[in-house]
Amino acid sequence: MKTRIFAWILAAILLLAALPAIAEGEPENDVLSIDEAHVYPNMDKSFENGYAPKSTQKDMRILLPLVGTVEDGTIHVTLELPKDGTFAASDPSFDVAEQTFTVKNPAGQTESVKAYLIDCTIPVSDSRVNGTHIVRAVVSYRSKAGEIVEQMFHVQTNVTNGKSAQGDPWSSPSEKNKPLLLVRSCRITPEELFGGEQTSVRLSIVNAGDLAAKNIRISLTSESDALLLRGDRNAQFFDALPVNAALETSFDLDAVIGAAEGPAAVTVQLAYEDKYGSAFTDEYEYTIGIAQPKIAITNCEYSEAVNGGDSFTVKLTVENIGTRDAKNIAVQFTAGDDSVRNKETQDRQTIESLQKGESAAIGFELRALPSAAEGKHAFRFDCVYQDAESGGVYTEGMECTLTVVQKAAIGYDEIKLPETVTSGESFTLPICVYNTGYSPVYNVRCTIKCDGLICSSAFLGNLNPQDSADKSITVFVTTLSGSQKYGDTYGSAEITYEDENGERQMEYQDLKMSIAEPVKITDEEKARQEQERKDQQTLSQWWISLLVAIAIIIVLVAIILITRFARLMRMK
Repeated sequence: MKTRIFAWILAAILLLAALPAIAEGEPENDVLSIDEAHVYPNMDKSFENGYAPKSTQKDMRILLPLVGTVEDGTIHVTLELPKDGTFAASDPSFDVAEQTFTVKNPAGQTESVKAYLIDCTIPVSDSRVNGTHIVRAVVSYRSKAGEIVEQMFHVQTNVTNGKSAQGDPWSSPSEKNKPLLLVRSCRITPEELFGGEQTSVRLSIVNAGDLAAKNIRISLTSESDALLLRGDRNAQFFDALPVNAALETSFDLDAVIGAAEGPAAVTVQLAYEDKYGSAFTDEYEYTIGIAQPKIAITNCEYSEAVNGGDSFTVKLTVENIGTRDAKNIAVQFTAGDDSVRNKETQDRQTIESLQKGESAAIGFELRALPSAAEGKHAFRFDCVYQDAESGGVYTEGMECTLTVVQKAAIGYDEIKLPETVTSGESFTLPICVYNTGYSPVYNVRCTIKCDGLICSSAFLGNLNPQDSADKSITVFVTTLSGSQKYGDTYGSAEITYEDENGERQMEYQDLKMSIAEPVKITDEEKARQEQERKDQQTLSQWWISLLVAIAIIIVLVAIILITRFARLMRMK
């Protein structure tokens, strides 16, 4: 009796001690793994004993049981098929829900297991080649922590009823036995990380071949500058791995602080030998996502077209659209050329910090220079900021475009008419026009409109900014159009041109001059003028006679002197 009471007391004590563990429960697996121990329906053996799907004449049925805890009880699966012509279908994608299956355990007994059974029948092609072909299962789901997780599993499939590969002794298992190491599963935790964080790559390696493997070297490398292997070695060594045996190993990686966002590839290489010393190498590539805090300009408001010399305000909304807090945010203004400038003394504004989802509004006062060329001009804003946790520095920017409109403008030399011109006479009037604006002007023309003057207009053509052109107008003076034929006349000089929009512009200058009456000549005046003409002609003739006489005298004197000189020379 006492012994029985003591046993009950001992049982109660043990039960009380176990209550916390029962209440807490065993820690649930937060990732999926292959159920290698059980044989599921339509499987001839377990993964532990070397299960590998085999092809029929039409298709191949692939079974992959996964166990673990998923938040919503559903996983999304994409089977990546080898691109060697084995299968006649593209990569299938589908969802798999957790179910309860009746399976056989290693002892051959029947039991119930909850699992996500990937069950997919894929047609094979007529050109399939005998041998081992790897199907990769990419599985994504939401973990208990609410994070999106992606895992990759590899399934060895065998084709024995296809064509033999010419010259390839490894094309079929029947041709030569060999070890075959496969990455049965690769678990990357976390699969996406920020600069400064660490991830772990856990590998499950299985020997699915017919011979044991030895001198095994498992290495992990990455060509991405965003990832660094933690530790001194990127390789791990194992002596041997028997047939159907598995080993577990892992590598730790650090994301570089300030690493750019995007996928970073890592390569797992399996190098091993068989018992005869033959060497084998297989490679698997995986992707790790690099994230970063995301500061973005989510709104930018400003007048997209302004006149040269005008100021305008740019209103920016700076928002943290990422999943990490950011600090020391500097928004920098940069002009593409000298046409747009900041009116303030500083080209940057700072925001101390922005938590994820938080935004801030800032503004810049900018100005289009008066000398800015007409057209589009680029400027941008760059946000330089730090990860509040790791201190990594990142940059995001936005490009903006401003259209500068320049008013067309011309100048010209003052047009001056003579004060008085006699009717019937003509004169030349110079015209000089120059472009004083910062946009081209077209079809420049100067027209003189004045009563009593007859003249054509001067066409000076097109003028680019700072160009000039000049022409002369010949003006013929007639009489006034009214009853009074002579006297003061008034008019204008009109200089017309077109801007880039084809709109006609005009410059206007008042003109004034006096038209004099021609002098009338009487008969007496005509006779006097005729006599003066004759006297002038006579005077001219007398001067001509005098000059001729002087020339004759000079010739005679010269002859006499020459004769005397010749006589003297003979006497000597």
